[in-house]
Amino acid sequence: MPMDNKDQEGVLSSFVTRIEPPNAWKPLDWPEVWRFRELFLILVWRDIRVLFSRTVLGFLWVVLSPLSMVLVLTIVLGILVKVPTGGVPYPLVLLSGLVPWLYFNSTVTKACSSMVTNAYLLTKVYLPRILIPAVPLAASLVDFAILLAVLLVMTVLFGIRPVGTWLFLPVPVFITIGLSCGISLALSALNVKHRDIAYVLPVILQILMYASPLFYPLSLIPPRFRVVYSLNPFVGVCEGMRWALFAKEQFPTFPLMVSLVAMAVLLLAGVLIFKRVEDSIADIV
Repeated sequence: MPMDNKDQEGVLSSFVTRIEPPNAWKPLDWPEVWRFRELFLILVWRDIRVLFSRTVLGFLWVVLSPLSMVLVLTIVLGILVKVPTGGVPYPLVLLSGLVPWLYFNSTVTKACSSMVTNAYLLTKVYLPRILIPAVPLAASLVDFAILLAVLLVMTVLFGIRPVGTWLFLPVPVFITIGLSCGISLALSALNVKHRDIAYVLPVILQILMYASPLFYPLSLIPPRFRVVYSLNPFVGVCEGMRWALFAKEQFPTFPLMVSLVAMAVLLLAGVLIFKRVEDSIADIV
């Protein structure tokens, strides 16, 4: 017996998946994100492979580029200017600040334009939008891990033996990843509507680089300015790395507390901003 129109619509509706814009204030749907984990891993591997494809040295470029910067700055600041380091070899002081900074800088820069560069994907297939800025966060972890291993090896080669404070290293590493994640989520969403952000970002990152103790220790800042200076969340990251590796100075309690609070605030703000913009990304990207 043939079905009428209402029966046919009822049968068809049972096989239809309706995709609607997410509620801006609804919590992130982690089960849905987990279902797309294979696609996420494919995108991460794509970014890693493209970065080093058709290169002779491959992953060695991850090490050679920062080490060349360390060599030049060591000659200029460590030998000629003689920046005081409290007995720690200047290359180690420099590299301990550069390792987290390079991850932060690379991740935020790539994630900011990730929605625009992946517009072809967002407009053709459905996937949780948050996966797009999360790809550079995960892909850059490879470089981060390699450089961190180089830093540990160089620390030993310079005669500094591993001590118990090395167990504290995951804390500044975790803060670096958290800061990168929060800022990346916010900028990737805002850059869809305001493309000026991608042009302003390099200037802001350059200012932040020189305003952070990458090339010098915190001890060079006059004591009366240190509290204000430590409001920069990257101060806690750099000083936390150096305390864990060298344990030469007092534990940076205040800078680390500022970094942890800033990380929590930026993560929350990043998720909220991303969720507010998420429903319109595919329409305007």
